[in-house]
Amino acid sequence: MKLEMIGLNHRSASLTLRERAAVAPDQVVSVLKRAVAHANIEGAAILSTCNRAELYVSPTYHFEEHELRQLYCDLFGLEPSDGAAAYVYRDSSAVEHLFRVSSGLDSQMLGEIQILAQVKTAYASALESACTSAILNRLFTHAISCGKLVRTRTAISQGAVSVAYAAIEVAQRLFNKLNAKNILLVGAGETTALAAKYLADAGACNWRVSNRTSARGEELAERLGGSATEFPPRNEDLMWADVVVSATSAPAPVIVLDDVTEAIRSRKRPLLLLDLAVPRDIDARIAGFDEVYLYTVDDFQELVAANLRARQKEAHRAEEIVSREVEVFAEWYRQNRIAPSIQQLQLALETIRLSEVEQQSHHFRAEDRDEVEKFSRSLMKRVTSLIVANMRRASDDGKDIDVARAIAVAFAGKDQETTDKILERLSHELSH
Repeated sequence: MKLEMIGLNHRSASLTLRERAAVAPDQVVSVLKRAVAHANIEGAAILSTCNRAELYVSPTYHFEEHELRQLYCDLFGLEPSDGAAAYVYRDSSAVEHLFRVSSGLDSQMLGEIQILAQVKTAYASALESACTSAILNRLFTHAISCGKLVRTRTAISQGAVSVAYAAIEVAQRLFNKLNAKNILLVGAGETTALAAKYLADAGACNWRVSNRTSARGEELAERLGGSATEFPPRNEDLMWADVVVSATSAPAPVIVLDDVTEAIRSRKRPLLLLDLAVPRDIDARIAGFDEVYLYTVDDFQELVAANLRARQKEAHRAEEIVSREVEVFAEWYRQNRIAPSIQQLQLALETIRLSEVEQQSHHFRAEDRDEVEKFSRSLMKRVTSLIVANMRRASDDGKDIDVARAIAVAFAGKDQETTDKILERLSHELSH
């Protein structure tokens, strides 16, 4: 195949290296343009996420591996030594890799949903900037279909596999809809921010942020469209909140029963407390009040572990789907790569048919012309179908290129330039 890819991900490279390799969304098109300007590249696409930075190319001839690594470093702004950490896949292996990526099988979090949308975005950027090729178009559209198929036919993306996401699932089960609920975030670190993202995805839009460092709390509040409040949160904040997500690094609880008893007793509606900190942020005695629901990290760990085991079991089914789809793609490619010769054959035989019908027209009556046309088309269709079937059958033995070359020469017409282009394209295929 005229296909290869090179990239870095969470398994092959450190976070520092991945950050250096990441291509910002507003830079993707310019990097793609530089890639397709290369004399040996017919098309390119870039998949850049927080966990991977990958380049997919359709080359005229396969690159030597050291050339591909150097190209990758040049395009992604890396040092030559960084290229040693990159993985390289060619042809069917590259197809399988992208299909696994799209299906969530290559993600840090098995079965993640976001990667499918990121693959769609990567393809859209390459397509809109006219940087793709026929094989890349087929590759990415098929990868997207494969990703959807895996998620439809397996449960690989079901069930929370992170504590933060499991906590949000609890909130959704308790309140159903979160768009009208008040969310109090205690802490502004990575865990709290991730929980906030999941809550926002679920519809939450009313926010207060309580953080020891006020500047950082204000920054998170601004991103969410909410407001910053004091640390630790006041009674007023707890009376306002429907959901409290707390994940600080404090050595002792920051929400203590003695300080919030009045606020808890004054409430007239349920309060969900999600304590994601270790050690705990919220005094366990608060759970003794009616309509107060307190969950800690320990409550989520078993759920997360069970969900992860279920996803791993589903991954085996997903791998089987990917394998079948890779073979479907490979079959399409085997048939497609000899398409020019088939088209030339069909054109040549149609030219012969028309010429013979015209030359022999004086041997039959004018009113029989339609029947002669019908008979000649049927005859040529049978001949063409037999030749094409044998050409495609030859692909199983790896001889389809040789057969296609012989057909191109045997049916060459007066347009030698077209025949030469067909032979050149077939010669390119022999390099893959």
